[in-house]
Amino acid sequence: MQSTAARLGVLAAVIAVGVVLFIVFRGGGDGGDESPHIITTATGTSPQAVGVEQIAVKNGEPVGGVKSLTFDKGDQVEISVTLDRPAQSVHVHGYEIIEPAANSPVRLSFPADIDGIFEIEVHNTDGTDTEIGELRVNP
Repeated sequence: MQSTAARLGVLAAVIAVGVVLFIVFRGGGDGGDESPHIITTATGTSPQAVGVEQIAVKNGEPVGGVKSLTFDKGDQVEISVTLDRPAQSVHVHGYEIIEPAANSPVRLSFPADIDGIFEIEVHNTDGTDTEIGELRVNP
């Protein structure tokens, strides 16, 4: 009897660990999770935190025009995109980060480990694309 209880205890612990790992590693973008989607790299350095950049999209256009975002290589990029209507996704070109945009805000978080200039756009549900930002990563 004690052996069966021990087995059940181990099984319950394994299931609990599996559930925790699933929640931690499942990724963002489902709209119900307020935590940012984080992409990690094996560079061995810790990215420097900077403020969260805000981009608002209303009537299919970025409020105030295409937003210019500048970071230094090694910074942690944090972007929150607020959409007034659902879209297919938000895409950071070059980094190839694509987050679903059925729910707003869409949060992006990643290390600025590639220098250059990159377009940020919304892929709309009607098949069109709208540039909402320009990401500049200085060397």
